[in-house]
Amino acid sequence: MPAAGAAHPLAGGQVGPNLDRARPGYDQVVQKVRNGGGGMPAFVGQLSEQQISDVAAFVATRAGE
Repeated sequence: MPAAGAAHPLAGGQVGPNLDRARPGYDQVVQKVRNGGGGMPAFVGQLSEQQISDVAAFVATRAGE
């Protein structure tokens, strides 16, 4: 998996949305990582459920700091 930080640095998005402004919640991040959408690929089957959960927890707690 490419580093999400390359597409969505929490200090300001370069390719995708600015996650600091969007401040997505945990469930929203889980769904987007699993299913993709809006230009983001789906990672279901590529990441374990634990990895998806870890990414979602990180983004949901760190965005907007």
